[in-house]
Amino acid sequence: MRPRRAARVILAAAVLSLGLPLGPLRARAAADGLAGAQALYEQGDMQAAAQLARQAGGAPGLTLAAKAGLVEALYLAPQDARTGLLEHAAHDARAALSLDPDDEAAYLQLAIALGQMAELAGPIAAHLNGYAKEGRELLLRAHELAPGDPWPDGLLGIWHLQLVRHASPALAAELYDASADKGLALCRRAAERAPTALALRYGGAVSLLELDPERFGDEALRTLLAITQMPAANAAERLVQQAAREQIGAFREAAR
Repeated sequence: MRPRRAARVILAAAVLSLGLPLGPLRARAAADGLAGAQALYEQGDMQAAAQLARQAGGAPGLTLAAKAGLVEALYLAPQDARTGLLEHAAHDARAALSLDPDDEAAYLQLAIALGQMAELAGPIAAHLNGYAKEGRELLLRAHELAPGDPWPDGLLGIWHLQLVRHASPALAAELYDASADKGLALCRRAAERAPTALALRYGGAVSLLELDPERFGDEALRTLLAITQMPAANAAERLVQQAAREQIGAFREAAR
């Protein structure tokens, strides 16, 4: 389940009203280059953050542009704009990797973009386009570059769970060597290592709900509740928390 459009619009307005007015913030950010783009991201102006980060250039700028574009696509944009935003984010991440093939963060952003593009395209188109195969390769490379970072493992856990959900356990195992047990173990390990990584834990919880709400509903609900009660570091994490609240409401409504 995705955050409802009306809720996303209301939340966007709330997020962007926090702190400095956007006009002065954008003007100040433009003078600060990449640091300004990061400030816009923290504030919640994802479109401006992506544009300024792209202008700043270099692998860090392009990676930040991809990250901001993904937040815009997943939590703020209308449904009909999501595909274009995801494609742009994937382009930014690939451009970052062309400049720095060892940029772990760019691998992660590209893997997330491809995963969301696969979700929109459907399982058959995603398989034919190679999204699942490339996504796994990207996450394995990210793990090689930063074996101590829980994000590659957590995202790979979500990759396993989503493949099993879309392709069935037998087909997921045959085509991609994916399994629910592997995904569950990876997601749990990532949550233990990074309990305050709200977006990562949210992705794991939603994947469990989508895979088998009867089997994993209680565990997913505990995670979602924990997400809503943790301090949010920036506007993106506040968006994740709102999405978690919506998931909790939908889960409880379905259980009635």
